[in-house]
Amino acid sequence: MQYRSFTKDNLQVSALGFGCMRFPCLTSGKPDRRESVRMIHYAIENGVNYFDTAYPYHDGISEEIVGKALAGKRREKVLLATKFPTWEATSQNKLDKILNEQLTKLQTDHVDMYMLHCLQKSLMPNVEKYNLIGWLEKKRKQGKIRYIGFSFHDELSLFKEIVDMYKWDFCQIQYNYVGEEVQAGTAGLQYAASHGLSVIIMEPLLGGALAKPNGKLTDIWAKSKYNPVDLALRWLWNKPEVGIVLSGMSSMEQVADNIAYADKAKVNSLTKTEQAFIAKAQNTYQKMMPVRCTKCKYCIPCPFGVDIPTNFALYNDAVAAPAAKTLGHNLYVMMSTESRANNCKVCGACEKKCPQHLPISKRLKDAAKLLG
Repeated sequence: MQYRSFTKDNLQVSALGFGCMRFPCLTSGKPDRRESVRMIHYAIENGVNYFDTAYPYHDGISEEIVGKALAGKRREKVLLATKFPTWEATSQNKLDKILNEQLTKLQTDHVDMYMLHCLQKSLMPNVEKYNLIGWLEKKRKQGKIRYIGFSFHDELSLFKEIVDMYKWDFCQIQYNYVGEEVQAGTAGLQYAASHGLSVIIMEPLLGGALAKPNGKLTDIWAKSKYNPVDLALRWLWNKPEVGIVLSGMSSMEQVADNIAYADKAKVNSLTKTEQAFIAKAQNTYQKMMPVRCTKCKYCIPCPFGVDIPTNFALYNDAVAAPAAKTLGHNLYVMMSTESRANNCKVCGACEKKCPQHLPISKRLKDAAKLLG
């Protein structure tokens, strides 16, 4: 495992961080607690020392799983990160209530890395109204948190404003080689680093889309000697501004593979040939993915039962590989009537929750037209 310096205190963190939003699930849809704990233990044994969860992940169960997995001496070996749900700030008392609830779930007396979750324009009034930064400072003095940061989902201009408003220790941004100009993007990565913030990367594989090439991409990767996950992760680790790359791993195989890739996670190690190949893949991906959905599932449950991530996955596949359109149609009609894209009532509830700010209603209409 490669390690990198993190925050002004030069903490040594594993280049690979364990994102706890995509634990393996049972047929009930609930996370498989036993297997998730086993994966976390394996990661620790193999050098991963950064674990990232959040209040809403897996409907609040993620923090419980992480707490159980780290109970005892393992907690001393890792840096634990979670987030305050900025949208839940409705009173000063609630701030303390949520943090104390998180500490109980995590079975710890402090969180190493604590973030304001999902900062975006619509949530910035809460930051000011409830003086969330002042509250974070108070909690740090009380020893309940160690380092203060934020995760971000909005435009570059707002990102720079947030970086400038406080002496943050770190930030967390969505970033991958298909999305260099999406949200904070490359410019935001460099801006944060130049202002002394350590940077954590989320969605390095765009919700798994970069891990499973399809359509024209299948041929591009098949004719190469590269592994799509390895190259996507190393593209990020190649950058000196990147501190940690989070991977939301859903199986033990993914954990083992990503740890192996992280052993090669050196800055400025990509060859010119590898960089040229990524540029080719990048151009093709951008033409073939009409919906940049990361399957974070913040948009569901839909009030009317539409399975938004699945509809978008089928739609993207059908666009990427026109020959597979019939398969996409067959899978679409196998879905329950209420879960199909054409059941969208354009209520807008999903679009208010989407961290990607996707025009979901419009794209569902497009998906229904193509798949139906």
